[in-house]
Amino acid sequence: MWARKLEIITGIVVLILAVYVILNPNIAIDLLRLILAIGLVILGFVLLVRGATSKVLSTEGKLLNALLGVIVLALGLAAVIYANFGTAFVLLLFAIGLLLNAIGRISFTGYSVGAGIPSWVRWRSMILGIVAVILAIAVIVLPGMGQAILVFLVALIFVVFGIQLILTGAGSRSD
Repeated sequence: MWARKLEIITGIVVLILAVYVILNPNIAIDLLRLILAIGLVILGFVLLVRGATSKVLSTEGKLLNALLGVIVLALGLAAVIYANFGTAFVLLLFAIGLLLNAIGRISFTGYSVGAGIPSWVRWRSMILGIVAVILAIAVIVLPGMGQAILVFLVALIFVVFGIQLILTGAGSRSD
């Protein structure tokens, strides 16, 4: 019974966090910047250690890993130290992700013809690809819009996760 109550309380707290993120959008951007920076610092250290200690890689591979580790580590530290750089880097990665998604969706329409996929699915994929290209360009040209989209996505994740916790807690049986 206590686990169910804890899930419901946690769900309510997560929903409150979603509202807090909407009211304080910089929190969401700072959170994304921090997650990116931590990931880059960890990856940079891993690449450095691999470059320094690998017995499998050639000398060129070791040097390349070490160099890439230094670059990634520097990017991660810069994202932490320089907030504007970190935010711009998050937005750039978001725009690149949108562009890659758009390319995948648009190219899917060409490959799916031979697979027998209905034309309405291909058209929707094409339209979503075009929308993703437009959004990616808009994020690059209008960074404020990109930040707003990212804040909305973070808040949406909190809302969905909070509702899921509440429903799981309310719907589970205590044995």
